[in-house]
Amino acid sequence: MAALVQLAVGSDDPDRLIAVAAGEVGEPLGLVGAAGEPLGHAPDDEDGRQALAIARAAARHRLVAPPGWHIARLGQAPSVLGFLAVGRHSEPPAGDQLLELLPALLADQLRRATMVRAQRAAFARRLVTDGAVSAEQLRREAAEVDLSVVRGYWPALLTWRHVPLPAAALATVDREARRLVAGAVTVPLERRVVLLYPCPDGAPPDRAEVWGWSDAVARETRRLAPASRAQVIVADGPAELSELSARVTALDHDVRFAPRVEETRAVLSARQFALDRLLSRSVDPQAARQYVDECLGRLVEWDREHRSDLLSVLEAGLDFPRHERAAEVCFMHRNTFRNRMRRALRVLGDDLDDPDVRLAMHVALKLRKLPLAPAGGPHAGRRRLNGRRRED
Repeated sequence: MAALVQLAVGSDDPDRLIAVAAGEVGEPLGLVGAAGEPLGHAPDDEDGRQALAIARAAARHRLVAPPGWHIARLGQAPSVLGFLAVGRHSEPPAGDQLLELLPALLADQLRRATMVRAQRAAFARRLVTDGAVSAEQLRREAAEVDLSVVRGYWPALLTWRHVPLPAAALATVDREARRLVAGAVTVPLERRVVLLYPCPDGAPPDRAEVWGWSDAVARETRRLAPASRAQVIVADGPAELSELSARVTALDHDVRFAPRVEETRAVLSARQFALDRLLSRSVDPQAARQYVDECLGRLVEWDREHRSDLLSVLEAGLDFPRHERAAEVCFMHRNTFRNRMRRALRVLGDDLDDPDVRLAMHVALKLRKLPLAPAGGPHAGRRRLNGRRRED
C-alpha cells in the first residue's frame, strides 16, 4: 500500500496507478474522466475493457453498478473528476482496505493533474495567441510548467462546422494527436484546435509526414463526430516560436473562406486560400458586388426561384475539369451532373470554351463567398461576360 501511495503522489499518470492497483487488489479496474474520456484500465483483457465500459457508462448515463461491480465517483458535484469501476469477482473482496483508499488517491492525483493541465493549457494558448512575447520568454514560461518546447512548429488548424464537438471527443483527439507524434502540441480554442507538429532542430520536417498526421487527426475527429465535417487547414511551412501566433492568426482568417466545394477532403492547404486572401484584402466591396452580379446574377436568381443549387454545380465543374470527379464531389451521377452543368451555362448564356470566361466565372464564385460580396439582386446579371446581351 505504501508503494501505491508513493506512486499516486509522485506521478500524474492515472493509467500507471490503475495498472499497479489492479495487480494489488486482483480485480479489474476502469477509470474515466468526468466526461467519460478513458484514463486507464487493467488488466488489458476483456475484464479490464469491461471495467472501462462500465465506468464510461457511469459518467455519461449515470449508470448504477451492475451485479458484481462497484462504481466510485471521484470528487463531489459540481467538481466531479471521474468515475472508477471495480470488479468484485471474489468473495470476500480482495484488498478491501486498498479499494477504500484507491478512490481518494485517484481523486487527489486527478485534481493535481487538472491544475497542471490548466497551467499548461494557459501557456499553450499564450504560445499561439500572444505575438508580443519573445522566444526566450516562452521557453522560460514553459520550464515553469515543466514543459519543453522545441525551436519551431509546423502549425495547422482543426476546424468543424454544424455541431459542437463534445468535451470527450476533444480529449480523445488531443490524446491521439500526441500519441501519433511525440512532442506534438494541441491548443483548444473556440470552435477550433491549433495543432503544432514539432520541428526540434528548426528544419522543416517531411511535408508528407505533417499531412499524414493532420489527416489522421481530422479523420479521428470525423469518426467521433461524423456530422462535424471536421477539416484541418495546414500552413505552408513551419514557424519559429516567436512567429507562431502570427501564423496561427493567418490560418484562423482562412477559416472564413471554408468550406470549399469539396468538403469530403479531410486536409486542406493554406495555399488553397491564397486567392481568397488577395481578393478580400484588395477588392473594393462595391466593385466586387457589381462584378458578382454581372457574372453570376442570373444564376443566383435561378437558384433562388427554383430552389436549386446550380451555383455549386458550376463551381465544382470549374474546380474539377474532370466531370467524374466534380460529380463525385456533388454526390451526383455523372450524367446528372453534366445535365445540371449544361443548364447552369444556359441560364448564364455563356460557355466555358473561352479561358477568360472560365477565369472570370471562377473568380466571381470565390468573391461571392467573401463577406464583402453579397449574392446578387433581382436585376443582376443582364450582360454576358463577353459583352453581348443574353437573349431572353
